[in-house]
Amino acid sequence: MPASENPALFSRLQVYEVVGPGEAADGGLCIVRCVGGTARVGQVFVLERDQDTAGPENTLVLDRIEKYRQPLESLDPPHSAAVLLSGGPLDRLRAGDVLVSHPAPDWHRKLEASGLRVLDLDRASHLPDVPRAHRAFAGYEVKPTVSVSRDLPDAAAELDRQWNSLTTSAHLTDPAGEFCMLAPGPGSHDIGWIRVKDPIGTNLPSRILAATGDPEFLTVSVDGQTMCAVSDEEYDHWIVMHHFSDEN
Repeated sequence: MPASENPALFSRLQVYEVVGPGEAADGGLCIVRCVGGTARVGQVFVLERDQDTAGPENTLVLDRIEKYRQPLESLDPPHSAAVLLSGGPLDRLRAGDVLVSHPAPDWHRKLEASGLRVLDLDRASHLPDVPRAHRAFAGYEVKPTVSVSRDLPDAAAELDRQWNSLTTSAHLTDPAGEFCMLAPGPGSHDIGWIRVKDPIGTNLPSRILAATGDPEFLTVSVDGQTMCAVSDEEYDHWIVMHHFSDEN
């Protein structure tokens, strides 16, 4: 797996305070809170608002992490620490700004291109393990909850309508609009569940297809109980729903 695709390299740091110049003349010391992934010494970051256009001159390197004057190799949510950044002036940083690891993994870019906001990799123990979820999605005996013929002139719109209706009634998203899903493309089993927020809230199948080129995707509610997925079959699009609490 290329380094930029390693899920361990995905992280987000929110700036609490810019303290001042550090040992590096081109950087400085900041107080930050990790709000996504695991930040590690040596990672490269850009401002979230600049991530689509950032060049080498806009990057900052995480040179040191300290907490209670003790050096750390990594920082995970929701912990805070002092960090030494180098690579450029910090006068453009403000309290509340978010730094994201750069370059963002391909799956991260694709999910955000579909209108989803990537929050974090979710390792909660109550989520179904990925092979179990995949069997519920693509096992030999799996049948669709809804099947939409690919021959329909408005098949994509009908799939969106059915998805909107079914996932609303199944409470796929929590009150904050959050749910978990697998990454599009290869390596999804290794990456595991990704917690996302959907500020748009409708027509996810069309958005996923447009952003990733793949009509299939698999989601689960944040409590780990309800799975909703889209499967692309030979003649039909399937929406597959599964309630893990019913397995017992």
